[in-house]
Amino acid sequence: MTSSPFSYSPTLTLPTEIVVEIFLHFLPAYPLCPPLGGLGSPTLLAQICRDWREIALATPRLWRTISVDSNWIIFPREVARAHIWLQRSHPLPLSLRFGPPTAFPSPFFAAITPYRQRWAYLDLHLVDRTQLAALRDGPTPLLRCIDLYFHTRTTAGDPMVLLNDAPLLHTVLLNFNAAMLVLPWAQLTSLTLKRVDAPGRLSILQSASNLQRLELFLQLEQGTFPNAQGQDILIPRLESLKLHVRTLHLPLEPTFILPALRHLAIVESRTNFERIPALATFIATAGCTQLDELSITVNKFQFPLISEDAYRKAFPGVRVSFAKREL
Repeated sequence: MTSSPFSYSPTLTLPTEIVVEIFLHFLPAYPLCPPLGGLGSPTLLAQICRDWREIALATPRLWRTISVDSNWIIFPREVARAHIWLQRSHPLPLSLRFGPPTAFPSPFFAAITPYRQRWAYLDLHLVDRTQLAALRDGPTPLLRCIDLYFHTRTTAGDPMVLLNDAPLLHTVLLNFNAAMLVLPWAQLTSLTLKRVDAPGRLSILQSASNLQRLELFLQLEQGTFPNAQGQDILIPRLESLKLHVRTLHLPLEPTFILPALRHLAIVESRTNFERIPALATFIATAGCTQLDELSITVNKFQFPLISEDAYRKAFPGVRVSFAKREL
């Protein structure tokens, strides 16, 4: 009897180590997360054949990242699937993303909290203070980066100390008014603050003295910190500052003191005739003697009120670049 031409596949003769590398290249580079199911999920690799299934299930690196959105969180069985992934990934550090458009449900939070010793990268959309409070219940020795989006409008309350035992934490992104949070600000090297009000920004930045990178979304059109006159913000190691503003009116209050700043980026939704003098004042007041790069980003369809050559003449020792963005 003649064997079928499909009965032999050269891929099945590959060494297991090579197959594992192929599988890993099928997924986004860690810590980016594939979906929990469907196209792009490592579960597909376990459905090709028995040999590949055995290899996939025995490879913890395939299961160390989980991404869940609203297409999955409505099904209880997906909570069980997340548990299975977390068990398969042992003992590796975890990258977990539970994001929009539907906020993070309690069953998934309950699923991941027993694994907090292995959390390394977290991207969480939360809905209430109870979930937020769960982040303080125990050490997170491997946590390096956390991105928090809080869907419920926060109200005044007692300070909430989070992640006070996270020795490797260096990057925090906050997308809500986080004035009531107490994080290990002094150990951070990278910080993004979006939808944080002026008093919250001031309090946080006065404590985050070791930042090397800072990104601020300023809600006020003037880009100021009200009631902060005389309260300078010294960040001696900051090398990169990115400001998102509607119309830039500098200098900011309080005064930034940034002696190590090398890259300054301004993202504006509307232009300003006085931008060049304002920037010059800001750079001088902040003591940015090491500044070597300035980038300006405006809306794609905004009429250029100030020429690029004008910037280069105003800052002759600085590399100036320009970009436009979609509205």
